[in-house]
Amino acid sequence: MKLILLNLFAILVLLTGCNSKNKQNNTSIDAESKVETSKVPISIENTTWKLVTLMGQDVSHKNAYIIFSKDQKVSGHGGCNNFSGTYSITANSKLSISQVANTLRACEHMDVENTFMSVLEKIDNYSLKDKTLSLNKAKMAPLAVFEAVAK
Repeated sequence: MKLILLNLFAILVLLTGCNSKNKQNNTSIDAESKVETSKVPISIENTTWKLVTLMGQDVSHKNAYIIFSKDQKVSGHGGCNNFSGTYSITANSKLSISQVANTLRACEHMDVENTFMSVLEKIDNYSLKDKTLSLNKAKMAPLAVFEAVAK
């Protein structure tokens, strides 16, 4: 039953991506939309996180982002394709992302998106400081760094 639901979800994601006529402009995140500094602590969940650094390289121009919803679903945009999956957070900021499915649009310069998807498979923890989210593997340098954006 889970396999059937997963396949139906994957088909729905693919159809949604195929039916969109270059929605890149609709999914772009304006650099001006960064969250203003406030005294309210920010949560990893229900926040749009704009990808700014990937494997130490500035990729803020790619308009890639990720959202962790409270129901253990993860979704986002890799710069060309939308993606979704599930995640779990355990003690000590341990994070795992699984069952990632993405649309299959072919775009030029997919290297950032391919690296982003690869990083999502590798990470095992996260750190959150102010309005910055880092996805990490063990105690290595952050693989991906994000900034919170206003809704």
